[in-house]
Amino acid sequence: MSKKATNIFLLVFAQAINVVVSFIFTPYLVRALPKSVYGTYSQSLFIIELVNILTSVAILQVAMMIFSNSKYKLEDSIKTLLRFSLISGVIGVGLIFIFSLWAPGLFDNAYLEKILQLYAFSLIGIKLNLLLNQALIKIDKSKVILPLSVMSNLIKLSLAVVAIQYYKSLEMMVVIYVIEPLISSLIQLWVLYMNNYLGGRYNSTIIKDLFSIGMPLYIVEILGASYTYISGFIISINLNEEQYAIYRNGSVELPVIGTIYGTISIIFMSDMMRYIEDRDYQKVASTKKRIINTTAMVIFPISVFFIIYSKEFITIYLSEKYIESYKIFIAFSMALLIRVQNYSDILIILKKSKLVLVSFVVFLIVNISLNLLLSNILGIVGCAIATVVSVYVLAYIQTYYTVKQLKTSFLNYVDLGKLCKMLALSILMIY
Repeated sequence: MSKKATNIFLLVFAQAINVVVSFIFTPYLVRALPKSVYGTYSQSLFIIELVNILTSVAILQVAMMIFSNSKYKLEDSIKTLLRFSLISGVIGVGLIFIFSLWAPGLFDNAYLEKILQLYAFSLIGIKLNLLLNQALIKIDKSKVILPLSVMSNLIKLSLAVVAIQYYKSLEMMVVIYVIEPLISSLIQLWVLYMNNYLGGRYNSTIIKDLFSIGMPLYIVEILGASYTYISGFIISINLNEEQYAIYRNGSVELPVIGTIYGTISIIFMSDMMRYIEDRDYQKVASTKKRIINTTAMVIFPISVFFIIYSKEFITIYLSEKYIESYKIFIAFSMALLIRVQNYSDILIILKKSKLVLVSFVVFLIVNISLNLLLSNILGIVGCAIATVVSVYVLAYIQTYYTVKQLKTSFLNYVDLGKLCKMLALSILMIY
């Protein structure tokens, strides 16, 4: 594996470990907090995530491109993007404070105002922390990220247990969540300072590049994340925070799944870029077929297992308290069956971002329409079904566009026969 791929893998691995640690922490939290309190925490979390995306301008996707641009001094790029992240973080805090004033009425949850106003300040640390990760990768200090990320997360969750177990205070836990990324950011800034990378100057041209490159990705990012926040708003407005807590716990993503297809795609990415430059589209198609088959070999058995034993898993993982979440979990486990590739990557490499945008607009329309329709008929289960169906629609549209752009056939791109055999074998083995 190349040095670049190794650095990216370390970042992905660090994120994966943190997701696993948080995944393990969730059973404690859902047992320790009343449903209404956990629902309030979950509502504040999805609002923070939404505002983080709205104020990002896809900076994390564009940052490494700017850091690698020979037109600019690396020190200037770091200084400029750090300033932008800090300003966007402050703007995000302001937006959350404004929203917190009428969120209690909108969601019929008076407690939400206080939690949102406390949690808002985490945006600054979150934005700086993730950008600084990329800066450290660029200067070949990626080995700092793994221990720092894992240790800071473990300390954060340990202190969170103290806050909930001994002080019975969600507010204290939220304050801990605010402080942790700020401290992590300060440590990374110190590493950059010691290596003489903080002496650059602000360059407005870099910001222009950020917007020109990042804006299409930003729109796609917002539309892509809509599957999370659309259902969140509909459930919170039409139902209540307890129903949202049940939905949120059922929609939990198994930590291993989120990194498998991304890691495998990274390994093959340089090959695909070279084939596209050479206009050897058949090799691109065959490479993607290998990625899909390789990922499916791992994901299919895991998905099938959790579909069949969803009720047992939710009972063990979250206790009888959240047994209703198992129906939501079945729906989202069905969505895992298509998490076998990055559906947008070839279109982006081919500079067909308009097609990506079109696919996400269709996805957004289908998602909103089905959520509004099915939530009135089936409640939170309807929202889960609506979300999963819209994800399948998105996958189909982007696969269709990709196959068309590569001037190949669907069967040359996706080995449907082999996938069906793997799925059938997984069902037979597990059932």
